[in-house]
Amino acid sequence: MAHVAETVRHRPPLATAQALAEFVLRWALRLALPLAGASAMLHLFPYHAMAGGVRFQVQATLFTRSGITADTTFGSWIFGHVDGLPLGVHLSPENVDVVRMAAAATQDPQSYVASLRSDFVDQLPGALAWLAGEAVLGALIGLGVAAAINLAVRYLRGLPKRPHEIQHRLLQFAAVVVVGAAVGGYGALSYNPNWAKQSRLTGTLGALQLFPGQLRQYYKQHATAFDVVNGIAAIQAQLQQNLDQTAAPPTALNIMYISDVHLASTYPLLRQYAKNFDVSLVINTGDESQFGTAAEMTPAFRKQMRSLTKIAPMIWVAGNHDSPTTVNVMRSIPGVVVLGTKTTDPDGGFTVTAQELNAFGLHIGGLPDPRVYGGPDPFGSNEPSVVDPLERSTADAAVKGVQPDDVFDIFATHEPTSAEELVKALPGQIRQVNSGHLHHQNPTSDVQKDGVINLVEGSSGAGGLKEVGLDVQQVPVEFSIESVTASCQFTKVVRFQVAGATATDANPDQSGENVTANTIYLNPQQVPEGEQCDPTYGIGPVVPVS
Repeated sequence: MAHVAETVRHRPPLATAQALAEFVLRWALRLALPLAGASAMLHLFPYHAMAGGVRFQVQATLFTRSGITADTTFGSWIFGHVDGLPLGVHLSPENVDVVRMAAAATQDPQSYVASLRSDFVDQLPGALAWLAGEAVLGALIGLGVAAAINLAVRYLRGLPKRPHEIQHRLLQFAAVVVVGAAVGGYGALSYNPNWAKQSRLTGTLGALQLFPGQLRQYYKQHATAFDVVNGIAAIQAQLQQNLDQTAAPPTALNIMYISDVHLASTYPLLRQYAKNFDVSLVINTGDESQFGTAAEMTPAFRKQMRSLTKIAPMIWVAGNHDSPTTVNVMRSIPGVVVLGTKTTDPDGGFTVTAQELNAFGLHIGGLPDPRVYGGPDPFGSNEPSVVDPLERSTADAAVKGVQPDDVFDIFATHEPTSAEELVKALPGQIRQVNSGHLHHQNPTSDVQKDGVINLVEGSSGAGGLKEVGLDVQQVPVEFSIESVTASCQFTKVVRFQVAGATATDANPDQSGENVTANTIYLNPQQVPEGEQCDPTYGIGPVVPVS
C-alpha cells in the first residue's frame, strides 16, 4: 500500500487515476473471484443425506437465496430470517418414491417425523463440514484464478517478476481470510435465535393450510396423487406441531383479520377459511364499499357477507371509502357489529368517534377513518401532507379522555397513520393495532416492535372494484388468522396471500397452488392481571371510548 501511495505522488493526475483504477480492479478481482469460486462449489457439489429412508440433497447458496428452505414438488417451507447474511441452506428430496414415503408418513406421522429429525441431527455435523470445506476450497480456487490472471497480465505487459511474490500472495490470502472472518462475525451478531418462529409455506403446502377439504375434491380424479399429498401434509403438519408445542401454549380462540374488500365477491372464500381454522371472531378494518352508496351494497353482496358472519361475528370499522350511508347498511347486516360512529357535518365534512366493547374477554376499540372518497377537502384528499395531519388529530381527539389504567387488547382503525398515532397517544395501553388501506400486508419485521403488535392487512378482496379497468398489477387476496390463549396472549399469526383470485373466481378449487402462508410466532405481551379469554363469553355492548 505504501508503494502505491509513493507511486501516486510522483505521477501526473491522469496516470494517478489510472493507477488507482487498476488497484481497485485488482483487489475487486481478488475478493470477487474467491466468492464466486465458493458459490460455484456450493452449487455444483451438494451434500447428500439419507433420512427416514429418503435421500436428500443439501445445497448451500451465496447471494441468490438466503435462509433455510425445504423444497418439494408440492411447495416450499421457508425460514428466511436466520441471520443477515446472503447465505442459504436448502433441502430437497431426490429420486424419492413419494408414494412409499407418503404411506409411511400417513400410518404414523409422529414416528416418521421423529425418525427424520433423528437422522438429520446425526448427519448435521457432516453436512456442515462438507459445505464449509467446499466453500473454503472454492475460495482457494478463486484466489488461484486471481493470481493466474494477475501473472498473465504482468507477462503480457512485459513487467518484471516481483521480488516478493509469495509474500504478496500470502497478503492476498490474509485479506480474504479477514473478509471471511468479518462476514462470519456479522453472521454471528445478526443471528436470529427465533428464526423458527417465522416461516412461509408456498404451493400446495400453503393451500393445505387453508382448505384441506377442497384439495380432496381437487385430487378426486387422482387417488394416488391425493394419497401422496396427504402424506406430505402429515409430515409438514407434524413438524409444524412440534414448533407449536415449543413456541406457544394452547389456543382458546382464533381471530381473522380482513380489510379493503371493496365489494369483491370473496366472502365465500373467506368463509371457508374461517370454517377450516375454527375462527371465533372476524375484525374488518373497512373500505367495504367503493363510492359509499347504499345501491352498491347489493342484496347479493350482503348475502355473501352473511355467509361469513354465520360462522363468526364480525367487528367492523369504516374506511375512507365508507360513508355514513355505508355505516348504516353495515349496521343492518346480521352478525356485524359496527364499532365507531361516522356522521355528516352541516358543512359537508365528517365527524367520527371511537367506540369500544368486550369480545370473548378481549377489550377492543375501534375508530373509523374521517375521510370519505369523493368528499370535500380535506376529507376527500389522498395527499399525505393533508391526510396525515387529519388522521393524527382525529386519533388524538378520539382517545383524549382515556384513563391511564385503561388497556386495549386490540384497537382497530383503517389508516396505518391513525394506528401509529393511537399507539403514541396511549403509550403502553394498546397491545395490538389493526389497520388496512394500503392493499398489502406490512413486512414481518414490522409486525411486533417495542412490545406492540401491528397488523396492517392487505386487500381481502384483491382490490375489488377499486382496480377494475386500471392498469395496475393484480394484488392477491390477503388476510390473517391469529391465535389467542385462555390468558389472552396473542401467540401466533398466519398471514395468507392467495394470488390470481378475482371477484369472479376467488374460490378454493381455483386458488390451488397460488397460496402462500407466512407463520409468525409472537413474543409474550403484558396482559392485564386476571384477564381471561373464551369464545363462550360472547360480545358485550358497544359504548363510547371515554
